[in-house]
Amino acid sequence: MKKLFLFLVVFVAGAMAFAEDLKPLANWESAETKAAVDKKLAEVETVIQKGPFKDDWDSLKDYQVPDWYRDAKFGIFMHWGLYSVPAYANEWYSRDMYQKDVTWDDSFKHHVATYGPQSKFGYKDFIPMLKADKFDPAQWAKVFEEAGARYVVPVAEHHDGFAMYDSDFSRWTAAKMGPKKDLIGMEAKAYREAGLIFGCSSHRAEHWWFMSGGRKFDSDVQDPQYADFYGPAAEDYSTPSEDYCRNWLARSCELVDKYHPQLLYFDWWIGETPAFQPYLKKFTAYYYDRAAEWGEGVVLNTKDKAFVPGTAVQDVEKGKLPGINPAPWQTDTSVSWKSWAYLKDDQLKDAGYLVRSLIDTVSRNGNLLLDIGPKPDGTLPEDQVKVLMQMGDWLKVNGGAIYGTRPWVSYGEGPTAEGGVKFSEAEVKYQQGDLRFTRKGNKLYILAMVAPTQPVTVTKLGKQAAPALTVKSASLLGSTETIQWQRTDDGLVLSPPAKAGDLPVAYEVVLGGFVMGSPRLQGRGMTLTAQADLQNDNTFDLKAQVVLTINGKITPAQWVSVGAESSVPVSLSYTARKPGMVTVGLKIPSQYSDMALAVPGQSVEGLIALPTIDLLGEWLFHQGDDASWSKLGLKEEDWEKVKLPGHWSDHGYKCEQCYGWYRRHLLIPAEWKGHSIVLPLGKIDDADISYLNGKEIGRTGTFPPSYNGAWDQVRHYEIPAKLIRYGKDNVIAVRVYNGPGDAGIYEGPLGPVEVK
Repeated sequence: MKKLFLFLVVFVAGAMAFAEDLKPLANWESAETKAAVDKKLAEVETVIQKGPFKDDWDSLKDYQVPDWYRDAKFGIFMHWGLYSVPAYANEWYSRDMYQKDVTWDDSFKHHVATYGPQSKFGYKDFIPMLKADKFDPAQWAKVFEEAGARYVVPVAEHHDGFAMYDSDFSRWTAAKMGPKKDLIGMEAKAYREAGLIFGCSSHRAEHWWFMSGGRKFDSDVQDPQYADFYGPAAEDYSTPSEDYCRNWLARSCELVDKYHPQLLYFDWWIGETPAFQPYLKKFTAYYYDRAAEWGEGVVLNTKDKAFVPGTAVQDVEKGKLPGINPAPWQTDTSVSWKSWAYLKDDQLKDAGYLVRSLIDTVSRNGNLLLDIGPKPDGTLPEDQVKVLMQMGDWLKVNGGAIYGTRPWVSYGEGPTAEGGVKFSEAEVKYQQGDLRFTRKGNKLYILAMVAPTQPVTVTKLGKQAAPALTVKSASLLGSTETIQWQRTDDGLVLSPPAKAGDLPVAYEVVLGGFVMGSPRLQGRGMTLTAQADLQNDNTFDLKAQVVLTINGKITPAQWVSVGAESSVPVSLSYTARKPGMVTVGLKIPSQYSDMALAVPGQSVEGLIALPTIDLLGEWLFHQGDDASWSKLGLKEEDWEKVKLPGHWSDHGYKCEQCYGWYRRHLLIPAEWKGHSIVLPLGKIDDADISYLNGKEIGRTGTFPPSYNGAWDQVRHYEIPAKLIRYGKDNVIAVRVYNGPGDAGIYEGPLGPVEVK
């Protein structure tokens, strides 16, 4: 993990700078270690054969996110390792100190000036300096508990290959060198004794290529006696060998068996190369099967494209998911703006920023995993502890609006929205009126992101927006102050606190009645489906008749039962007879005919185009042209039929720093005439230029590819009506460039064409 700028630059270097083929260092895995790996993996196979989960994605989709995780909301991440000793630049020091001829980072020059040449003082020489002589895990646990965290996730092994635990597969561990303590084992014991959930992370996958820079000049990376530490040190971002993947699997399963973590986090690269895929499936099945033996709910955090949706919990590094995500998810970020590990010269985020990030994340059905960086002596930096204590003080007062909550029918309202996607983190300037919502039973928590100095109007609780809701009471969490409130047609108006502080405040509003959230419209062919969450805030069960309206006309109804103070999703479908633009809505008439539900703050109606044109499924693929931009032949028999989403390797095309083409025919109905459309092309690895009918409609990344860090960006390309052939055939063409890894159109929201 690394701050965005350095991550992207290193990614570019991996794609563009290293032309020579660095074969893995010999002896990175001894014969004895290989035998131990074989023994461990035989045990893994036995457990999977007997367990309820098998190593295939269909079986792994039976996974359920445990309630402890959904209730916890806030965890502590921790980067502590050899990189904490130099405490310079960031936690990638182990790599950057060997990057001799780069311009984006001065770690190489700093190292030579401070410690001497890498041939005399290499990364390994920091091991005796990681003393951990003041390490007190019980004191750490107390700090994290006071901060309001409910789970703790220390890094067990970072990209540098030095294990902070007692591994049977390496001599390069904190238990055998340096501190000569099983630091992870000591932490696990202390956290559990304090009532905290223990998890850990492994960043071992990236070690395959992490130390490759040291093979470009005279350094200790080239010394054979250290090959089992620095190795494999293969070419940057190259495909890991089978032996390496087996070693990775054995080490990962070792963490499960030795420390029983209830959360495991893997960093990004395991999803960037197909070589890890079969081993990921085996590990996931093994972890879930072991958890079933223990009778404990566990969480596996996944980034980017490593896991099939529904088999693990998605993590968005320094970013957010839009709206309310149906499945629980997580964002991870650091208390530092500059690094994930301790720095001697750091710049920290303030508690207000982090509290607001926590609130916004929880309102969207997510958790916040906040990273800190201990010092090499095992103490926690005072300035980081100060921020944690400020967060803890806020949570002591307002934790009722965070812990154990679930999303309401809307995540919030107000003039300001946080950014989305990975690495979109930035200082957000919230304003008066920016509100976020969470709920617990029939209690709605309204969190004002800026402590209000004037009355707060919640438009989504107005009589027009939610006519079937009633407001019973309103109070301010952690205060005996009386809150005045009035409900009007336009909103619920709450009086501000007598004293406005610097941090957000939380109102607790007790509701009655019921409300339906904004409809989500989906389609398949000529059939459309309207979905919404129905929240029952009564103290009794509710049975309601929900109807679907099509162009203002009511279709057959469906009876829905909702338990007291709970929520259920409502879904109704309709098949149209002819193409066109359809206005769709959800209502509850029947015995509630005088309280028909409108979408809070909006019309009950939404617009959908039929037939739905889905971009999933069959496309045409052609192996790449070259950088000269030669034109490909358009005879379809020269193109291969492929299924998307997917990667090039799925149909046998394995290349790096090369091109490929995708094509798809679209018949745009004449009934859509005058409407622009949006093509949701999903994520494309790495860069693309997309066309409709030969006209460019969008590009992400650069061509020729001087830089290609766009692999995790979602493509939504809007096409104006003037470029569309209504009632006729249209052709999408997508030219894709692949740097290192495996290219393709690989992940949603590749799906229905959107109509404006």
